[in-house]
Amino acid sequence: MANGEIVFYGTAAIGLPILTALHNHFRLTLIITQPDSRGGRHRQAIIPAVKQYAHKNNLALIQPRSLSEPGLEATIGRHHPLIAVAVAYGQFIPRRLYTLPRFRTVNVHFSLLPSYRGAAPVQRAIENGDQSSGITIFEINARMDAGDIWAQKQVPILPDDTSGSFQQRLGELAAPFLLQTMKDIFSAKICKRPQNDALATSAPALQKSQGRVDWNLPAQHIVNKLRAFTPWPGLFFNLGKRQIKIVSAATVRQSHQVAAGTVLSLDQRGLHVACGQSSVLEISSIQPEAKKAMTARQYSLGNRLPERLQ
Repeated sequence: MANGEIVFYGTAAIGLPILTALHNHFRLTLIITQPDSRGGRHRQAIIPAVKQYAHKNNLALIQPRSLSEPGLEATIGRHHPLIAVAVAYGQFIPRRLYTLPRFRTVNVHFSLLPSYRGAAPVQRAIENGDQSSGITIFEINARMDAGDIWAQKQVPILPDDTSGSFQQRLGELAAPFLLQTMKDIFSAKICKRPQNDALATSAPALQKSQGRVDWNLPAQHIVNKLRAFTPWPGLFFNLGKRQIKIVSAATVRQSHQVAAGTVLSLDQRGLHVACGQSSVLEISSIQPEAKKAMTARQYSLGNRLPERLQ
């Protein structure tokens, strides 16, 4: 089946290792990605990473604004795909499309389903302090991330992992894992199994507002959020009208009996802030809005710190 025809749904750069592996090992006949968009201060064009890859490698590409567009089913059907693979596409694929290929459509999801169904499985696992997560290859059905599972691979979350670093590692591991799973599917070496909905948990998409620090949380929870929200939306608080992004922080073996958010001390190691459950957070590096990252000590040389952070 090395020359089996494949259709790929994807948009974000996280899917590029898998896309590259598919291109190297199968006949990738069609790539479906989201339309170009505009963003940033100057509303410049944002071209999907998958589109850039397709053009560089002379691969057939379409960018439907909606997967309900007339004629799309016929367009895909003309390629007679053996299987379709979806990775970070960004739209729900309707039944009339995901059932077109002989082996239907599989999705590569970065959690051990049914845990963390949704848009932000990596971020929510790290936010919750999980020590491991993984990769699930499952068959798409009518419900979000609820289809039958073909294969799973557990992957440890390292203590210093951020969402960015863990996603990158998962992406690199997912490519060979998917290739082997597809070969096993084609040769009937594995059977899919249903998910247990009673064990399902959700992983809703991140919101910018969730990056604001809540000093009432235990310090370890704040550290987990910092790791989970790196690179986006980050973890931040305000000093007056200026937003301050926390770049690095850790818990320390210290307790307190004051209000959460109180600045306990500032030294060369960092800014020590009272948090929930009598815990203490040491903030070693920050980035004021429109400035470069610096130590908390460096910031204090030209700026007065309040007695309590809000």
